[in-house]
Amino acid sequence: MTEATLPPLREDLSLAPGPISDGAPTWTLYDPALHRFIRLDWLDFEILSRWALRTPAAIVAALQRETTLRPAEDDILKLAVFARRTGLLRASSARDTAELAAARQAAKKSAASWLMHNYLFLRIRLVNPDRFLAAMLPLVRWMFTPGYLGALAATALLGLFLISRQWDLYTHSLVELFTIDGLLWMGVALSATKVIHELGHGFAAKRFGCRVPAMGIALLVLWPVLWTDTTDAWRLTDRRQRLVIDAAGMLAEISVAAVASIVWAVLPDGSARSSVFVLSSSTWILTLLINISPLMRFDGYYLLSDALDVANLQPRSFAYARWAVREALFRPRAVPPERFSPAIGRVLLAYAFAAWSYRFLLFTGIALLVYHMTFKALGLVLMGVELWFFVTRPIVDELVVWAKVAGRTRINTHMLVSLLVLLTGLAVLVVPWRGRVDAPAVLRSGRQATLYTNEPGRLIGAAGQGERVAEGQVVFALDSPEITHAVRVAAAELDQAQADVASRSFDPERRRAQQASLAVASEAAAALAHAEARAADLVVRAPFAGVLTDIPPGVGAGADLRRLEPLGVLIDPADPVVEAYVSEADLPRLSEGAAARFVRSAGGTLRLRVRAIGHASTRTLEPPELASVHNGPIAVRRDAKGEMMPDRAVFRVLLSVEDGAPVLRREVGQVAIEAAAESEARMLFRRVVALLRRESSM
Repeated sequence: MTEATLPPLREDLSLAPGPISDGAPTWTLYDPALHRFIRLDWLDFEILSRWALRTPAAIVAALQRETTLRPAEDDILKLAVFARRTGLLRASSARDTAELAAARQAAKKSAASWLMHNYLFLRIRLVNPDRFLAAMLPLVRWMFTPGYLGALAATALLGLFLISRQWDLYTHSLVELFTIDGLLWMGVALSATKVIHELGHGFAAKRFGCRVPAMGIALLVLWPVLWTDTTDAWRLTDRRQRLVIDAAGMLAEISVAAVASIVWAVLPDGSARSSVFVLSSSTWILTLLINISPLMRFDGYYLLSDALDVANLQPRSFAYARWAVREALFRPRAVPPERFSPAIGRVLLAYAFAAWSYRFLLFTGIALLVYHMTFKALGLVLMGVELWFFVTRPIVDELVVWAKVAGRTRINTHMLVSLLVLLTGLAVLVVPWRGRVDAPAVLRSGRQATLYTNEPGRLIGAAGQGERVAEGQVVFALDSPEITHAVRVAAAELDQAQADVASRSFDPERRRAQQASLAVASEAAAALAHAEARAADLVVRAPFAGVLTDIPPGVGAGADLRRLEPLGVLIDPADPVVEAYVSEADLPRLSEGAAARFVRSAGGTLRLRVRAIGHASTRTLEPPELASVHNGPIAVRRDAKGEMMPDRAVFRVLLSVEDGAPVLRREVGQVAIEAAAESEARMLFRRVVALLRRESSM
């Protein structure tokens, strides 16, 4: 391409009027080779209409003579570069052919690169449904009427109302949905509703005269979902028609969900009702939570794009937001990528930042999912590649652009403020200002014991909640008819055995059997001793002087108790301690004897001193108040024995209370322990290294 002569446009391109945008006409250029539509503004249309003049100077002269536009030759050259890049020009020379071949070769990707960029979303065409949709359209045309929309709204409201009348039953059934059988049925229901969803898009497109050349399966992170090619809707100049096509899939699903909800509400319990429930719940959830979201390229995205009349909403909003951020940071006074009205510009900025935040969370979650779906070594590699390509590299690329913009921009107030903010952020990260360790903790007595029943029985006497008891004092007394009977039987058998031994000692004829009688008497004595020991275990005594607390609600006079059932906790209030649990990353910063504070949940603080630091991670969490299963701050899971195991490595730290205040009950709070000062950057580095070591060793 030279300045003198412009290459000709391809002959298979077609041009049609487009919608009115911000009061200005637009045109739509259709590329049949790639089934792609390109929106042109007034200037672009007028230039392409005179492209046959072949030279920028001739086109500029014609535009100035025939229109009110006053373009420069540079505008024509920019459009020529765009046309070349998008493949709109015809290869009319060997050089053009060589350039097209070189561009195609450069666009080719290796198998690994193709997989990395396509496994998140890959489309597979299955059928061409255009003839089928055209043949069936007369049967469903009545659905595209205001009357049907009104009936659908009434049906949906009725279905939701009936669900609300049986909300507890509906939510309980929803929990049961997440079982093996429930997930299987949900998969079947989703498959059926998604077919209806895509047919809704297809019929809506055919209703307005568009072509639907393909339906197929899209692999979203290797999860199959259906898709329909409605690209031909770009031909439509009426934005409302495009909105109908965008919403048709969700409206079709809502139709299914509304009818299924009403049927579920009136059917009796049984397999039919369960099947309809799966259809209702899965459709409502996915329609409302996924399809309607504009942050993913599902129906909500295209609805927002057409409602704003901003085609290619995501890339255009991203480009506009990047320009706005650079202007806010450096004020280079660069030309914006596009001119938008102030209202649309604010919407695009809000959308871009929301989409960036969502993509960050989404790709990070996908990286963790990929890591956990494979073995450790491969998982770490895939997670690292995922985080680099989709999270880190875009940020690094933008930072490189920032550096270039700052380098060619004169110093101004915006740059100074940005530099000050950057230096402040770096100082927060690298300056070791953090000199304490915060950890969840529980205030308790240093000397405490949980009292249990040693034998089953009925409770006939018990100390009260908060009652002080002396060492050796009877705290609980039980009665067991079985043990009492065993003692009486053993005592009677011993008396009989002893009498038998005595009678044999006076009879010379029977002295030979005396040894056997002595053995029987010894067994009877042992049985009596065992029965009396069990009777003694019916009495629970205080192992030390203290206060009785935490008596379970069911422990009262007359209660029948099992063996080893907890009766309460005996504490020594004169020896309070605080038991804290710190993370593995904070452990090296702690030392015995360090001062600390306990912040009580009810208000107030206690002065502490570190007494002991655990050198092995806690396998089971003892204080139940700190466990997540009891709404505590430490995430735990229960093992086969029901014990609470922390999800991450935590270390037990025992602290003495220096204030000497008695502790009459356990109390949850937070400790702040004085520790060696460390920067946030170093702390983050150590945590990442510890995580990698722990995960790679599993």
